[in-house]
Amino acid sequence: MPIDGKIEDLVEMALSCIHREHPYYLALVIQTDEDLKLPRQLTPVFRGAFDWHSAVHCHWTLVRALRMGLDEELASRCRSVLESSFNEKDIELEVSFATERPGFEVPYGRAWLLQLSTELKEVKVPLAQNLDPLEKLARRDLLSWCSRLDHPVRSGQHDQSMFSLGLFHDWAISNKDEECIETVESLAHRHHGKDCDLPCRFEPSNHDFLSPSLATVDLMRRVLSGDEFDSWINKAHPELISGQWPVAVAQCPDPADGKLSHLDGLNLSRGWMLAAIAEAMDQGSSGIEAMATKHEKAGLAGVHPEHYSGAHWLASFAMYLITKRWKLTEPD
Repeated sequence: MPIDGKIEDLVEMALSCIHREHPYYLALVIQTDEDLKLPRQLTPVFRGAFDWHSAVHCHWTLVRALRMGLDEELASRCRSVLESSFNEKDIELEVSFATERPGFEVPYGRAWLLQLSTELKEVKVPLAQNLDPLEKLARRDLLSWCSRLDHPVRSGQHDQSMFSLGLFHDWAISNKDEECIETVESLAHRHHGKDCDLPCRFEPSNHDFLSPSLATVDLMRRVLSGDEFDSWINKAHPELISGQWPVAVAQCPDPADGKLSHLDGLNLSRGWMLAAIAEAMDQGSSGIEAMATKHEKAGLAGVHPEHYSGAHWLASFAMYLITKRWKLTEPD
């Protein structure tokens, strides 16, 4: 049965997946015979949870939960897993792997890696420095990706550019990295500054876990002032402002299917993007807030621990939503 959004339940989901090695999806271009190894040999830190970026998701979920407060028994289990994962030897292997593959998990997985790094730093645990070499590589490779991003990628899956740019910007703000802030903001203005009538009528595609139109708005609320944002959104997404979209929540026909379970994640990401957008607006936003609540409820109802197809990553999306991570402030 679905969870009800309790942080402890999300932590248990992440703990059950984080080091589960099979099944696993390895997206890798084979260059030599040496590449034909098990994930635990190639990327021993992020070797579980079905794929590399979902393993990053799970580690982020544990660190985020520690920030929000857990009972000592559960907190101790989280710390034990994190200490086991972020050991020097395994980090070195991850660094070697990423150094040789600058395009690996770019942009989505690397952007989430930066979220994990930020969370570790803000919770002020010694483990944060262990991740520094991977953080530097993610910064390098995302900047390189940005330099070649002549056009936006308006998909609803991992290669979407708007969502990863938003996470990259959040990391840059937290780390006061002016070069990265300027890079993302320049791209956002160039790619989306003149957007009009975003084609939300084509959403969702059947495998989406991100909304292309909402992710565009969610990126721009980060880089525009209040008045600028209100003016921009009225042109870029009039159907959102008028309350005509997204009226209906996404329906997942089969939560046991890996691709179809993306639709449960779509409700969660819609929920937090709508809430963040409403907070950024100077004009009335009660209708958007109501839609955010509707999607939040549907998204949490779709998180099924018994279906590994979604359980290996949905806990992180639910955690991002219920802890309001988009605010970029210390939790209460």
